[in-house]
Amino acid sequence: MPGIISTIALLIKELTLLVSYVRNNAFPQPLSEQDESKYLGMMAEGDAKARNLLIEHNLRLVAHIVKRLWTRYDVRMYLNSRPAFIKY
Repeated sequence: MPGIISTIALLIKELTLLVSYVRNNAFPQPLSEQDESKYLGMMAEGDAKARNLLIEHNLRLVAHIVKRLWTRYDVRMYLNSRPAFIKY
């Protein structure tokens, strides 16, 4: 049970961070194609910093997708369903 609660707390924290990015439009600029290729290669080799950098610089795309889904679908359905990545 504590594992489920901590996972839900982490999910809420990450969702709150994403919502603040969406509301403020405070996104880092997208990477150039060369930089993206370089960091994808580094991430494939297990570099966590490269992975985080790619995620941060693609938040604009994530926010765009979230905004579209938020208005089109009943998000409560997804929030109430059991996420696939949580092992019970």
